[in-house]
Amino acid sequence: MKCLSIHLTDLCNSECTFCVVASPFYTKDTVDYEDVISFLESHRGQGYDVVNLHGGEPTIHPRFLETLQTIRELGYPQIHLQTNGIRLAKREFTEKLVDLNVTKFIVSLHGDTPEYHDSQTFTKGGLKKTLQGMRHVHSLGVHIRTNTVITHQNLERLPQISRLACEVGVSHVNYSNLHPVGSARLSRSRQMATFEEIRRYLYPAVDLVVGEGRTVTLEGFPHCTIGGGRERLHLCNEYRDIKMLVRGDVLEHYDTFMKEQMAVFGPPCQGCPWKEDCTGVYPEYIEYNGWSEFGASLASSRDRGGKEGLAVGS
Repeated sequence: MKCLSIHLTDLCNSECTFCVVASPFYTKDTVDYEDVISFLESHRGQGYDVVNLHGGEPTIHPRFLETLQTIRELGYPQIHLQTNGIRLAKREFTEKLVDLNVTKFIVSLHGDTPEYHDSQTFTKGGLKKTLQGMRHVHSLGVHIRTNTVITHQNLERLPQISRLACEVGVSHVNYSNLHPVGSARLSRSRQMATFEEIRRYLYPAVDLVVGEGRTVTLEGFPHCTIGGGRERLHLCNEYRDIKMLVRGDVLEHYDTFMKEQMAVFGPPCQGCPWKEDCTGVYPEYIEYNGWSEFGASLASSRDRGGKEGLAVGS
């Protein structure tokens, strides 16, 4: 996939405690809209398959629909939208997005009940609207991928979140390890689970999605922390050529930036069979928990016990 990725706005109608772009701290937008248009125009006709819009919450941008129209007019084949799904609760709005060529909705889902979802996003009634929005998207026959950030608060609910996602017609479930930057850096002592804690609930959640015949991927997990064949589910295993615009700055290769600038490798990584493929570990995690969980021998033993074919569908 060759993708242009655009941070459309800093602002959001949620206040997630783990927001990597720190949207809850912004009272006005720093994004220059002319930069967005210039970025789109300068890359037209260069073989990009997808334009991915994210934020903040892109659907609340005052020129959001105009942006979709511009992307379509410039000839980009597909639009992917990262959203909390709240505005999708209005069917007419969702239909308009599909008409404007949004071909994939990547929807944040951080709990299976308001107690778990709304308390982390600080949006009263947010989960109800998000689920209604996903049902609209599903009824229109459009692909939905959910993204769940794993926290201490929703950790034990991961299997229930998987079940809920499948029930509302989600095609692809992605679980993200919490990246302790932005808002999450301030709350990491309360929010950030260890990999040992995560595995107990993540494995059944993954297996449930697979059992339903859907795709499941994992994001932000060093390979040696996930076993049983599930290390093959890493989102970074997909071919991705992503060029990103963030607040006027251009990241030529997003995945390379994340590996080289936002992750670290330590002594346990030496000799690891997955060293080349692994995206490393967030340094903020190491600052807090150290390297004791990591090791090539752990990775090798898990690989020997792995099972094949966990990712299915599209």
